[in-house]
Formats: sequence, structure tokens, C-alpha cells
Amino acid sequence: MVCVRTLIAVLFLLPIADACAADWQYAGMVGKDKASFFDAADIQYPDKDTVRLWVKVISEKTIKSYFKGQDRDQLIDESARKMASGYTPAFLRLESIKRKFPDDYKMQDALATMVSDEIIANRAGVQAITSTYFEIDCKGKRMAPLTIIKYRKNGSIAKSEIPKQAKYFFIVPDSSGDWLAMLVCPKS
Repeated sequence: MVCVRTLIAVLFLLPIADACAADWQYAGMVGKDKASFFDAADIQYPDKDTVRLWVKVISEKTIKSYFKGQDRDQLIDESARKMASGYTPAFLRLESIKRKFPDDYKMQDALATMVSDEIIANRAGVQAITSTYFEIDCKGKRMAPLTIIKYRKNGSIAKSEIPKQAKYFFIVPDSSGDWLAMLVCPKS
């Protein structure tokens, strides 16, 4: 009878564990060699004009290393299945981004790249450079880092910082911060 109870407990816990998993979605490039991702599964809206969320940054070198690794074929298959299901990253649906890819070939290339980048970002053990917990003031078009974590190459935390007072900065138009705000702020 103990085994049945254990099995039932495990079955009830599985959906909860899955519901708590991160959903890292593409949020743009940081500089020329780093991609940023936001956790769409853990976006918080403390009030109608405020958004809080985690953003992690992964180097392009780390992402490209997955294409050279032993899981390359699995990654390509998973990306193809996701694209075949009709999935398009929210980032590519932003009007300002769509204008950057007027050619259908370039859009398809960007789609394939972003889908595979998201799959890689969601894999356990993928080394981030930083993880930052941001608060976005959607109405004021400002954002502030609430927690900043920087990692060493081995994955351990090099520095963790929680500012005593949130230091807001205005979001630069057509920047990764602007795109992030467009992705997560409530539409008016």
C-alpha cells in the first residue's frame, strides 16, 4: 500500500514541478556577442504599470558550442518540430523587429536561430554570464535592476548584488530594454 501512496504523491507533484519550470524566451542581443532571455513563466505584475522578471544573458560562444556538441542532431530536430508546430518567438512578432527582416529568407533564418537559442537557454546547465531581476515601470518607460548575479566560467556565483534602493534608468528606444518592455508590459 505504501508504494501506491508514493506513486499517487509523485503523480500529483509532477504537474507542480513542471509548472515551476522556467520558460526562457529570446529578448535580443546585448552587444554583439551575447543573447538575452527572459523567463516568461515567472513574470510578475505587482500593479498595472509595473513588471518584474528575470533576464539571463548567455554568450554566443556558449550557444554555438551546443551546435558543435553531441546533441546537435537532437537540437536541430527539436527546433524543426517546434517551428513546424507554428511556434514563433514573441520577439520576432514585434513590429520593430519584423521591419529588420523584410526578406522572407532572412526572417526564416532568424526564426530558426531564435528557436534553437531558446531551446538551448532552457537546457539545464547552460552557463549564463549574468542573471538580473528587473523591475520595469511600463508607464514611465524606465527600468531598474533589483538583483544582479554575475557568474564565473565554472558556473559559480562571482558576485551577487541587491541595490539598497532601486536605481531606475530610462529605456533607450530600439534597444534590448525597449524590446523587453514591449514583450512584457501590458498593452494599453
